[in-house]
Amino acid sequence: MKILVENSTWNNIGDGFYQSALFVLIKQLYPDATVLMEEGPIYRAFRPKSEKQKQNALHLMNYQSADLHIFSGPMIRQILTNYKQKIIDLKNAGEQYALISASSAGISDELRKETGEFFQKYPPLFLSSRDEETYNKFKDYIKNSYNGICTAFLVNKMLPVDQLDEDFKFFISSFYRELEPVYKVNGDVKITNLELDRKKNFFGINHRFSRHLNRLRPQQDALNEHKIVRVQQEVSTKFNHITFAMPNSFVSFNLLSYLALYKSAAFTISDRVHSCAVSLAFGKPARLFTNSPRAGIFNRLGFDHRKNNGIMYPNMDIIDVEMEKMSSFIKSAF
Repeated sequence: MKILVENSTWNNIGDGFYQSALFVLIKQLYPDATVLMEEGPIYRAFRPKSEKQKQNALHLMNYQSADLHIFSGPMIRQILTNYKQKIIDLKNAGEQYALISASSAGISDELRKETGEFFQKYPPLFLSSRDEETYNKFKDYIKNSYNGICTAFLVNKMLPVDQLDEDFKFFISSFYRELEPVYKVNGDVKITNLELDRKKNFFGINHRFSRHLNRLRPQQDALNEHKIVRVQQEVSTKFNHITFAMPNSFVSFNLLSYLALYKSAAFTISDRVHSCAVSLAFGKPARLFTNSPRAGIFNRLGFDHRKNNGIMYPNMDIIDVEMEKMSSFIKSAF
């Protein structure tokens, strides 16, 4: 049996967290199968705009075959644009596909119905969602559905991650929807003691443009003995004046290096969903600043980012229990 697990459609390194953890999980669940990585849609990962760019793209996934293809992430909204033809082709070839750690967060009701009807015509083997909203919206369209969890919460169990030097004390700050706050602390450096002076943008300009002025923000290196490590999850050399605008900025092509930081940090403060998810996965508290529908991955596990000023504390027992339940479902489905 051959299984291909999508692991390429990274708009930022956070996508690599759940896709890589999922790949290892599937290898563990099917030890006798040949489990390999599959390329994903070029349009999802790189978003070419012109027709010329689209025509020139080589869609490698069109040349990959398997008994089972596994797709993941916030991609259900893209089924009819980026996955439709691949799904039709693989089903016509007698192959199967499944959706694991998948989300439809923010989908319109019209698109939900249209996508659901496509699923009925070309049904996945099963759906394991990563938020309850997705499960509720598609359980009537996909017969074999499970209210699952985001596999980003499994990085500590699935991937080999280094522990950084004990004398390197720091917390993580990672923002991409607003300017990074100016930090102050009253007493010891703890997630509950920090005061944050938040600023959405400069001069009312959309953050997409005002982020280019990050260098104008106060250049904070540390609070007391704790460094402030700026994790940049958008891996690019295009805007280094943004990436390295502040002290202790970190970017890498190695997702395990990112995870080593989250594992070794005292805590994480971010408006990125997966920054906070992997912090909790390593048993560290996280403070989330976003109202994005994608934050439903926390609600599914009982982490409430809407209370306590967005501060969430880890619960490893819940993650263990839910991982076992989801694993049992996946094993029984194929």
